Amino acid sequence: MVHLKRAEDNQFLYECSVEDSVGHVQDELLKIHNTRIRVLRLADSVEELAQYGPSKTQAEQGIDSVLDDVAKSEGRALPTRGPHYNADPTGRRTGEAPEPKLREVLQRQVSEARIAANCKDHMAAKRNLTVKFMQEAWDCLRGAVTIAYPEGLPEYDEVVLCLQDSEEPDSRTADIMEPENTAMWWANKQLEKDKKMKDYVGRNEKTKIVAKLTKSGAGAPSREPAIDEATQKQMMAFYHKKQEEMKKLEADADDSFLDSSWADPRALKKSLVGGGGQIRFR
Repeated sequence: MVHLKRAEDNQFLYECSVEDSVGHVQDELLKIHNTRIRVLRLADSVEELAQYGPSKTQAEQGIDSVLDDVAKSEGRALPTRGPHYNADPTGRRTGEAPEPKLREVLQRQVSEARIAANCKDHMAAKRNLTVKFMQEAWDCLRGAVTIAYPEGLPEYDEVVLCLQDSEEPDSRTADIMEPENTAMWWANKQLEKDKKMKDYVGRNEKTKIVAKLTKSGAGAPSREPAIDEATQKQMMAFYHKKQEEMKKLEADADDSFLDSSWADPRALKKSLVGGGGQIRFR
């Protein structure tokens, strides 16, 4: 089994055989990784589509209320809007949202797609991901869009661009990696594609490794910390608590009372033999 880890919120489990080639395992990991990112990106666009309708052209973009004010000042007629109009606060979409039932179909599928791409839930349940599983999440989103817009969307719509894998790169898709420019690492070693997994991990099918994908030629990825972030925070809190307790103990370590007569361990003997105080004569 391979535990692919890119970040705390970007990791998943993948089951393979030690007889599989490194190249095959790397390709499968990369497809799952890239498809997961694209599913999340498409889900964002479909959610906007459900709320605010199709995209405007580049020339038409603008906040509708501002455009309406301009049209009024110029004496032009205001555009006719449908019964489900919902103004887009960003001004990128027309506001002509689909009817409530179709909107519900889109939103439900967006929610399911995000659950399918949620690494934390899968890791907590120790659930393996597959290329087929992530592809199904992608296909379900595509199907929901087809149901809501059977005649299709404009070719410049963000949803269409995402489905065609031609959307503008942004922070959400920055982690997508190209197969020809990717290397897989484990135990500070780059795994060669033409070898088999057993050449590195042995013949035990139950072996689990933590692997990482990097750009070719970028060198070995940084080593994993000895303890995770949550454990480190707990240790720091415990250490801070101990420090505070030691400060209190130091503050209470005043032994000046030892100079008092009542604290003298020989006080009883001195009182009995007459050495406990000043001698008086009558």
